Amino acid sequence: MSPVRWLLFAALLAVLAFTGVRLVATRGAQAAVSADLAEAQARLRAGDHASATALARSVLAREPAQGRAFGILAAALGDEGSAQDVQARYEIAARRAPRDLQVRGWLASQALESGDYATAIDHIDAMLSVSDRSHRELLPLLAQLSQDPGFAKALATHLAQHPRWRTAILNTAANSGLPDAADNLHGALRAQGRLAPDEVARWIDGMLKDGRWGNAYARWVSGLEDVPERLPVPWNGDFSRMPASSGFDWRLRRTNGVVFDRIALPGGAHAARFAFLGRPVADVGLEHPLLLAPGRHVLTLRARTRALRSDQGLEWTLTCGDGRTRIAQGARVREARDWGTLELAFEVPASEGCEGQWLRLVNPAPRGVAQVLRGELHVTDVTIKPAG
Repeated sequence: MSPVRWLLFAALLAVLAFTGVRLVATRGAQAAVSADLAEAQARLRAGDHASATALARSVLAREPAQGRAFGILAAALGDEGSAQDVQARYEIAARRAPRDLQVRGWLASQALESGDYATAIDHIDAMLSVSDRSHRELLPLLAQLSQDPGFAKALATHLAQHPRWRTAILNTAANSGLPDAADNLHGALRAQGRLAPDEVARWIDGMLKDGRWGNAYARWVSGLEDVPERLPVPWNGDFSRMPASSGFDWRLRRTNGVVFDRIALPGGAHAARFAFLGRPVADVGLEHPLLLAPGRHVLTLRARTRALRSDQGLEWTLTCGDGRTRIAQGARVREARDWGTLELAFEVPASEGCEGQWLRLVNPAPRGVAQVLRGELHVTDVTIKPAG
């Protein structure tokens, strides 16, 4: 076992043991168990294993099916006998008392130590299903263990059965600060065809949040169907598809006073239509993540309006993925009844924090009454190409 894996195993063993002892004791206080079992559990916690063993055997002599007694007996006897004897005692205890967290913890740790990931995960699943309070300790450790591709694959196979903690562990992995764990787990689920579109979206958004724009783009492209030899930039710039609001497609955010729909144009083309309802609007709610190389580029698009009433029209902004560095703003449109072409030349800096960029449609008017918008804006054929 590698040093890293050994440390993770030791940490998991400690957490499982602590959680099991604490919750078995709690359950003992809540359930109407016999006085002998309660006393045996107390002796076990106090380290008096001989008395705990005697009491557990006494209970089993009267009630052979009493599962908790098997769990206490297995813990009290510890490593007495051969390894097979110890394993057998805990397996009997698990069959007779499947909700005993201390027993499940021991079996999970042994399976993890031997590399039997599927069995370890089965026992951990039982613990997570029985005890919500164990989530705080166990889920971060599962995320750490998912840095091992083999463990992540086994965990993904289990998650394909949709245990009730599936969303929790995916979110924990995505927010763990361990990119290998998040990518291994989500990637294994996707390879099995068991990663839902909303889960893919959260995975990619997590990579963007972490500044891993290149990885996010590669993962997004690998999930596309009928990928053209040369991907247009931005993707879906002609609005031939309804924006997915995920990955490297247009994102539509709900905005008060703005209604979006997609309209058909002559010849089978399409455009985005924004209807403004006479309310102040700062950000129209349309944005698109980009992965542009450093250097000069040109944004072009076609737009027209229908009875648009605005103080300063609408324009496009480009910012670095860090959310702080402004790259450019322009290609402003006011009243334009006929289709017209707009351009915006800009340069992407070769600086940290600008590995990715955001393209957004905004209202440049000052905050307040000046931002009130009425009428419609239609947009299509949005493209970005290297200058020259």
